[in-house]
Amino acid sequence: MGTWVYIRGWLEFYGQEAEAKRIILGSGEGWTFPEGGWLDAACYARAVRANHVDAVLTQIREIAGLPATDEDGDRVCGLFFAHHETDGQTEWQIRDGDVHITPAPTRYDYLWR
Repeated sequence: MGTWVYIRGWLEFYGQEAEAKRIILGSGEGWTFPEGGWLDAACYARAVRANHVDAVLTQIREIAGLPATDEDGDRVCGLFFAHHETDGQTEWQIRDGDVHITPAPTRYDYLWR
């Protein structure tokens, strides 16, 4: 039947929201774009089969790689947690044009109990 991975997190944009929406809406389920306030963001929450995690990561990496659109050089940033049923939890930091994956600190274990 397969192993599940529970993924949740968000991305923040600094002028890249239109391009990110094009990428997300073209091939992604589990995404939402909160409205109101001053923050442009996309939130993701979904359980996927382990063999589909790479598709989610590919999409996030494509968005992370979007260029800065202001003179400050602000890039897409964000944070995700992915809990694999057998391999445990990882933290995905979206910064500097890439996705940095590390084991999640144990202080976040409460999210999966």
